[in-house]
Amino acid sequence: MNYKELNKIFKETLSLRWDPVAVRMMRPGEEKPAQGIEPTVPLRHCQSIITARRGNCLYMPPRSHACPDGTGVLGLVEMSPKLRSGDLYLLFKKMPNIETARQMISSRPEFKAGSYAATLLAPLEKAAFAPDVVVFTLWPEQAMWLCCAQTYATGERQDFKTSGFNSACADLIVQTMTSGEMNISFGCYGARASSEIDDFELYLAIPTALLEPIAQALLKLSQKSIPEERKKIYLHPVMDKVGSRRAQSQGEGARVELFVDTERCMGDGLCVDFCPSGVLAMVEAGDRKVAQALHPDACSACYTCVGQCPQQAIQLSYN
Repeated sequence: MNYKELNKIFKETLSLRWDPVAVRMMRPGEEKPAQGIEPTVPLRHCQSIITARRGNCLYMPPRSHACPDGTGVLGLVEMSPKLRSGDLYLLFKKMPNIETARQMISSRPEFKAGSYAATLLAPLEKAAFAPDVVVFTLWPEQAMWLCCAQTYATGERQDFKTSGFNSACADLIVQTMTSGEMNISFGCYGARASSEIDDFELYLAIPTALLEPIAQALLKLSQKSIPEERKKIYLHPVMDKVGSRRAQSQGEGARVELFVDTERCMGDGLCVDFCPSGVLAMVEAGDRKVAQALHPDACSACYTCVGQCPQQAIQLSYN
């Protein structure tokens, strides 16, 4: 599967606003590609991600990087002594004391100075190079589905390592490349102060090797799970009307009543299959079978039966 196809899957299944950004850390001696354009003014690494997500292909040697901290973290140059010491974090009042600042610096992931010669960025669908990492700009719900897709593919949960410091460089690039696993970032002081990332957006980076299995998993999830969640199928109309009153009544020991409209019931048994508590069963009703709540006291009001019934034949109420 090529990058254009992968890009299409991610954008369509997740309804992405922004293109995923392919990032390559160029090795020393690697030739400058014809595709990337060096910006006319230096950009921070976080700004270059924003520029690339808008459709631009960038080639950024050290002279094009405006953030000395990020440039050092990415291994493009030697970190300046003032930044390495932690003194600037105290001046910015980002840290309470020099010991805490130095602990943060020593624990963050960094590439050794001189490991890389430039960064190369492009929208994933336009990438004419092999990226090391692909960076997504997401809303939390979209990030959730990428996590679900990885779990769908592997069965494993995610173990993110992140901080509000040096996010776009350390968390998205260095951490992801060194671990070989996806990583998340909520941005940092510099990323949010200098770029147009929205208050409700976050970043998630995926190593290139994981792109295809995650994309394939998203295709599966988009057949049922994603559209159902976005339709809020478990949000019963009663919830819209009573709101907090429901929670209050439940706290007072409210009893759940479950009603099945036998005229609408198709007898497919989906509600029985999906009910986690064995509340429902299929019973004979003349020449056909319909659902019936045989054990209503076991109902927890999870609304799974309501959401999965294709005929909307099930209703819940509270007494």
